[in-house]
Amino acid sequence: MEKKVSEYFLSLALNPNTGYFRVTGNYFTYGIIGALLMDLALNGNIELDGKILKVKQGTGLTGMEVYDRALETFKASPKERSIRYWLRKLSYRSVWYRKGLVKLHTKNRVLREERKRFLGIPYYLRYPADRVKTKKLAIRFKEIVIFNRQPDEAELMFIGLLYACKMHRVIADVSSERKKVRKALVKYIRENPAASAVSKTISEMQAAITASIAAAVIASSSASTMAGK
Repeated sequence: MEKKVSEYFLSLALNPNTGYFRVTGNYFTYGIIGALLMDLALNGNIELDGKILKVKQGTGLTGMEVYDRALETFKASPKERSIRYWLRKLSYRSVWYRKGLVKLHTKNRVLREERKRFLGIPYYLRYPADRVKTKKLAIRFKEIVIFNRQPDEAELMFIGLLYACKMHRVIADVSSERKKVRKALVKYIRENPAASAVSKTISEMQAAITASIAAAVIASSSASTMAGK
């Protein structure tokens, strides 16, 4: 099974120097779930009919717990639901899905694990296994959005996630470059309309992730405002 979108997300979201994630909050929560769903879409396990997520007939499980848990959740639903509904539903278990994807990509040697101790208490940090490869990955996505290089399906999927989760900061090395990358990314999304069925799926997912993040941010802000009164 192709797991490229979650590989791209985790490799670039992790800070290669500290081992901590540099994408945080709702952007990280929905980014994890979005990457998971995009992997399933690329593998042909799910499809979108308009805004409705459907499990494709005749497709079985993947044999990987983190993906199969999501598929079983979809199948157990008494009725078909929208992609936005499932993003919100799965986001409640985002920590579990994050741990599952990190474990899977550590096993596949996309990430590496280091055991640390603080006051005698062990903990783990994870880093991109190949820093040169991760650096080239960031350059590749900059070339796609700035110089209009032709992306493959997995790259196109991830660009939608890159935009929705405001990840231009993680592919730009220096602050002076980030504004240029952000503008190029916005322009790329607007000027590359969905034409194929795959592109329409990407467009719907990207729109649903963006809307879900915006709703979560507004809800968090409202809760903070009310708490301060």
